[in-house]
Amino acid sequence: MLARQMQKRLTAEEREHLYTKWSISLDSKKRKLQVARRLWTKTEDLEHVRESASLVAKLIGLQEPGQVLREMFGLSFAPQQQPPPRRRSSNGWRYGIPSFG
Repeated sequence: MLARQMQKRLTAEEREHLYTKWSISLDSKKRKLQVARRLWTKTEDLEHVRESASLVAKLIGLQEPGQVLREMFGLSFAPQQQPPPRRRSSNGWRYGIPSFG
């Protein structure tokens, strides 16, 4: 999905800059796929994580860069509401095997 979005959301110049930034040869094949595969690979490097989050946010169309990390990692300090428990639907097998006849 991200590889396809690169064609739509980035200009040719932006893609070329991205390839050189992520150490992908401009002569190689499937460059967009190579970028997509390199995202989130260095989780111990905070700068790499920020760049990955920024690129993904740009490709999926998020507008506010400050909110990107919170949304990517699901960071929310507001209390979460639990959904109400689901009732089991009643089907003919509720009380065992029905009698036939």
